[in-house]
Amino acid sequence: MQSDLAALKTFHGHLGPYLVAGVRMGRHALKRLQATRHFGLEADVWCPDGPPSSCLLDGIQFATGCTLGKGNIRHHVDEEIKALFRNRHTNQVLLVTFRPEALQAGMAELQRANDEAGAQLVYDLPEEQLLEELRGD
Repeated sequence: MQSDLAALKTFHGHLGPYLVAGVRMGRHALKRLQATRHFGLEADVWCPDGPPSSCLLDGIQFATGCTLGKGNIRHHVDEEIKALFRNRHTNQVLLVTFRPEALQAGMAELQRANDEAGAQLVYDLPEEQLLEELRGD
C-alpha cells in the first residue's frame, strides 16, 4: 500500500485527499465494470477546474490508464464532483461520486497535520464510506 502511495506521489508531485479519492474511484470502476486498464474503459469526469478537487483527475488517470492523449478521459467543468465510467467492450456504465463527509474528513486531516495524512485517511476508508454509485446499467 505504501509503495502505491509513493508511486502516486511520484506521478502527481504530492499527495492529497482528492488525488487518492480519484484513485479509489477509478479502481472501483474497473472492478465493478470488469474493464481492463488503458483501453477498456473511458471516463467523463465532472469537477471544478482547479486544485484541490481537480486533482482527482490525476488519480483517475493513474488508476485506470485513461489519458487525455488517448482521448478516453474527458473533463467537464462543474461544481459537482462525479464520474461516469463506460466499459468500452460491453458499454456498461457506472456513475460514481464521493460521500461529502469522507472528503471533508480528508481535508480536515490535511489541515490538522499535512497533505499526506489527509491522503492516507482517504486511502484507508472503506469503499462504502467513500464512494456512492448514483446509477449503473
